[in-house]
Amino acid sequence: MFCSICGYNLSGKENFCPSCGSDILNQSANKSEEKKQFSTIEFSSSILLGGDILTPDKIIITNSEVIYKKRNKYLIGSDESAIPFDRISSVEIDRNLIDSHIIIYSTGNQKIVAEDFAISTAKKIKKEIEKRINN
Repeated sequence: MFCSICGYNLSGKENFCPSCGSDILNQSANKSEEKKQFSTIEFSSSILLGGDILTPDKIIITNSEVIYKKRNKYLIGSDESAIPFDRISSVEIDRNLIDSHIIIYSTGNQKIVAEDFAISTAKKIKKEIEKRINN
């Protein structure tokens, strides 16, 4: 275990860092609070903008990845693709007159193109993904 302030190697029995004096218990509490702030968020395509009524397209943002669910061509189930945050290279919003498409590029050959989302929803999705990539 290491001190998150100065990097001193701790044995795990200390309450305070012998090098910088910071509170070790407080450091671990702050780490758990950071993980709690990133909960799973789900966004659906807008029915008014051309999305499907029964099974709208969904983007689910978890702590580790972005999942895109779309109704499959057989109209029975849904197809799902996921990109982990460490592989996302960029997120773009392709704005149309009243709706937008969200394009998520990965470092490989994979990309997600989600259609029929409101522009405000697309901006929220981009902000959430960039927030998780930077942390």
